[in-house]
Amino acid sequence: MAKIAIVKVRSPHDVEWQVPTVVDTALGLIPGLKAMRDHLRSTAGQPFMPQLTLPYLAALGQRYNEAHGTDHRFELVDDRLERIRLRGYDMVWFTAVSPTAPAVYQLSDRARAAGVTTVIGGIHATMLPDEVEAHADAIVMGEGETTVAEILADWDRDRRLRPRYIGGHDVPLEGLPVPRWRDAQLADYCPWLMPVQTSRGCRNACHFCSTTRYQGARRRHRPVREVVDEIVQLRDQGVLTPDKVIFFTDNNIVSDTDHRRGVTDTAYARELFRALAPLDVLWTGQGEINVADDLELTELMARAGCMNLLIGFESIQQDNLAAVGKPSNTVETYVRQIETLHRHGIAIIGCFIFGLDHDDHDVFERTARFIERYIEVPQISLLTPFPGTPLHRRMAREGRLLHTDWSQYDITHVVFRPGNMTPEELEIGYRQLYRRLFSWSAILTRSLRFAVRSTVIDRPDFGRTSRFTSVLAPNLVYSNLCRIGRDLPGNDLSYGRVPEWQAR
Repeated sequence: MAKIAIVKVRSPHDVEWQVPTVVDTALGLIPGLKAMRDHLRSTAGQPFMPQLTLPYLAALGQRYNEAHGTDHRFELVDDRLERIRLRGYDMVWFTAVSPTAPAVYQLSDRARAAGVTTVIGGIHATMLPDEVEAHADAIVMGEGETTVAEILADWDRDRRLRPRYIGGHDVPLEGLPVPRWRDAQLADYCPWLMPVQTSRGCRNACHFCSTTRYQGARRRHRPVREVVDEIVQLRDQGVLTPDKVIFFTDNNIVSDTDHRRGVTDTAYARELFRALAPLDVLWTGQGEINVADDLELTELMARAGCMNLLIGFESIQQDNLAAVGKPSNTVETYVRQIETLHRHGIAIIGCFIFGLDHDDHDVFERTARFIERYIEVPQISLLTPFPGTPLHRRMAREGRLLHTDWSQYDITHVVFRPGNMTPEELEIGYRQLYRRLFSWSAILTRSLRFAVRSTVIDRPDFGRTSRFTSVLAPNLVYSNLCRIGRDLPGNDLSYGRVPEWQAR
């Protein structure tokens, strides 16, 4: 038997939910909202969005136990670097994305020095295996469905691991185990959102995105019946409670698309939405704005429980969209499509990237006006050339990367030289936009506007109070992301190195 820790180092972007004093006070003054205030207080210190990887790897490990008669024990660790202690384990499995890679290296090096066998997997190990393997006994590239069993089999044989395990990105998604959320060594690892996956892969390969290389271009789906069964099982276990919202982790929950070939296939989405409707759940997902062009699909999505849809607008300039390989978005149709979603009671988490090659100094003001008029929850980010992407290769070739300190590759720090402004000007514009969009007056205005909006869908389970909090909570989360490493109002976080010019 091996005692195995499955570890995710919590990055600044894994916002630890804290109840703002003004929110706590306000809820205490409103009759009937005491239960909501108590729930908010009970979730303090937990990540707003738990990662599916940890409990899913534990489920794969348990499947190996059942098949081979072994008794390996798995413990899930999701915490900040300074709070993680890895004593008493035989093996530690790390999952790493680029911003957490330096912290993972520290922990892995320390554990190895103490005689613990370490494995590093995840997207960063897949993209930069030569760098990562210097800090682990073994690395995993690609998906874990086959590699977990291979690692455990090698351990059982002679406690020696191969340097590399190749999982690829073509695993069929039928018969996957239900993630073991109860293995988390936390009181409630999912206080707000319950991640569920239905598909992998993307054919569109936007220049700034790693999905196509990491998960492959072929779209793969889990059988809808298995998705429903997982949700029901999580309910039966008491993990998915009525006060939690499902978050579908898929890149595109609304369709299978290949925009370069003009392909849009919504068959799976329709089947999924019809199956979700009787479950009486509320959920958030990621999807394309073009779903609004299909009124039948939009209505199915709303009746299935969609409360928020995270949409990558990226830019309000068409030339920017063409330059990053995202032909699916048409700026001139944004308003019509947004209004369709709003009529169906769906709030929009709008993602916008700043620092694109056609951005100029006016981009912040123009985008701010658009967001203030049409978007409930803005996610504003800085263009980030993640390793392994076409964007990173181009910027490296052009000599535009400022450094490769991966802890700063987190979509909120300037790590490259923009085309039409200096790095300092991009940083200043981003700061000013943050202050404007995430003032208390702006957040409350967006929340109240959505709460009182009339819709064509009657959803008693999603009344005005629920709609208000469904916009307020993610706004508070995204407001914290913008503060990372910056001297901004309310910022009590200090992570990573801040370049000298940013500290001015």
